[in-house]
Amino acid sequence: MTEPRDPDLFNWRPPLTARRETPPVGRTARLVGRATPGMPPRARARHFSAKGSAQRVRPVRSATGGQRRVIVKARVVCMTPGAKKALMTHVRYVAREGAGAEGEEGRYFDARSDAADARAFAGRCETDRHHFRLIVNPEDGRDLPDLKAYARRFMAQVESDIGTPLDWVAGAHFDTGRPHLHILLRGKRDDGRDLVLPREYVSHGLRGRAQELATEILGPRQEQSSDMEREITADRFTRLDRTLLAEVRDGQLALGSLPPEQQSDALRRLVHLETRGWATREGPERWSVPADFRERLQSHGEREARERAATKALWGSPWSGQIDRLEPLELATGEAVTGAYVGVQPIGPYGSGPQALVLETFEGRLGHARLPGLDAALVLDRVPPGAIVQVHAQPRPVRGSDQTIAEVAGGSGGTYSAAVHRSLRPDDSSAFIDRHLRRLEAMSREGVCRSLGEGRFAIGADYPEAAAVVDRAKLGGTELRIQVRDPRPLEAQVRAQAFTWLDRCLRDQVDIPSGGRLAGEANIRLEERAGVLRAWGLGSGEPLRLGKTDETALGSMEVKSVFERLGAHGKPVELARAGQTFSGVYMEKIHVAGMPYAVVEGRHGITLAPWRAALEACRGQAMTGVLQGRSVDFRFGQQLGRGQGLEL
Repeated sequence: MTEPRDPDLFNWRPPLTARRETPPVGRTARLVGRATPGMPPRARARHFSAKGSAQRVRPVRSATGGQRRVIVKARVVCMTPGAKKALMTHVRYVAREGAGAEGEEGRYFDARSDAADARAFAGRCETDRHHFRLIVNPEDGRDLPDLKAYARRFMAQVESDIGTPLDWVAGAHFDTGRPHLHILLRGKRDDGRDLVLPREYVSHGLRGRAQELATEILGPRQEQSSDMEREITADRFTRLDRTLLAEVRDGQLALGSLPPEQQSDALRRLVHLETRGWATREGPERWSVPADFRERLQSHGEREARERAATKALWGSPWSGQIDRLEPLELATGEAVTGAYVGVQPIGPYGSGPQALVLETFEGRLGHARLPGLDAALVLDRVPPGAIVQVHAQPRPVRGSDQTIAEVAGGSGGTYSAAVHRSLRPDDSSAFIDRHLRRLEAMSREGVCRSLGEGRFAIGADYPEAAAVVDRAKLGGTELRIQVRDPRPLEAQVRAQAFTWLDRCLRDQVDIPSGGRLAGEANIRLEERAGVLRAWGLGSGEPLRLGKTDETALGSMEVKSVFERLGAHGKPVELARAGQTFSGVYMEKIHVAGMPYAVVEGRHGITLAPWRAALEACRGQAMTGVLQGRSVDFRFGQQLGRGQGLEL
């Protein structure tokens, strides 16, 4: 069962600007006096909660001062006997599938961590008298550079206003067109007393604080006319386009169906869309709008954002001043391209969202490709410009979670529930099972499975592939995988005591295509590398060829060099062995023989274990790992990696 749709999905925008004022003298005098035994319980709660609180905030009727608009909705939920189940439903709803910036599931955070445990928070609320649920919806949420930082500063101000540290978790929703926050707040002060917020602070103070913070970050709000001028000529999907689409019937838009006050701006927008080929005039007040109108505008807007990000990636790099060479790099399924790494920049305002990867190919192209999110680019962390990387487009696979769901349902007659999952796979954590429930809630909305109520779902035999079809429709049929072929630029490979990308070309007798600047440099470096290898007594023949023995010797030289650098302080260094348990602090990622390794420094030694992107969220943390085959099971603190979403 899911929560009703957010009320902030509607474009209702009352005047939201507020100003701070000194509280009325009479009411303040009543609150700051001594609490008396004859006070009613509610009055005593107001008395204690008011100590150290902020000045009263009340709305004004006109939007003055240029403040940014923010809608804040607050709800107090009493912890009745049935409230625990409702709270868990709300917890799953906030972290639902598709709520993330790139269509992934939502994630909780708090004042200190980007991976807060919402289930533990719900457990702490069980003995409370009540808890608070807040929705903070900035009008310009898409322009805020970091919603998490905004939420933390907002809650820090609330703590200062209330005069007590607060226990809270929050999640951000990006799937409604207006990014916004859902905040869960415990109803307890730091001294164990009930937290009761003053009525005026809930009604107006929270909104005022949110607006002041948004204005501080983004600057004063511009006049509506300026906003509208930008929307009229924007080559992307805008709020005005959403208004137009709402009036389209059978591909036709009648201008007269819009409110009179919107017709002038709508007409100017339609004329601009006509010049761009995205709408067609059929008569004096009738326009034809294509069925894929929204998708075409969104695609064009993202392409422009991607080009801007690619341009930014060139700043300060050896490719500065070559903006005119930039071009999109679109790969078909199974296609791969190799080149020199230039840089990565986020597409849009969210650093964890889609990324633009720029590389110079050996065919002479300076291309940019779209990566789905920051996780896909983490393999390039601390990789210098000029390193040799390969981008491969492969079919989007079936998710592992969908395969697990199908296996569990297959063992229970086609029905999935948390209880069935736990009985068939008792080692799986509750958090791991919750993620499968959220996935099923999302897929039930798409018609891939059927909800039976009370957390039970009917799963068909074709469920994994049907769910994959939905993913491919939303995210595309291919996904890009990046492999660092050599973390060194070409000039650094010439004298490197390692088995380099140049050595692979010599071993496999690869013909590097001519014509591009990078290809010309690579052919020159190949000749220089061949001379160095001959001086070292490696390779034979003309042109130089490398055998298996030469490859092994170069690999041993690289391992020795890496071990000497890491063990400079006297600690022994070793590669993780199959079945070996090791522990320590994850320090950094390095490349050895073209493969990334995690450096885990323990008290008595340093271990190199296969690296995965999920480890970057735990850099600097203590861990215990076990190498099994070519993968590593990690345990951070007292929780298994699988419970943290780190099944590596």
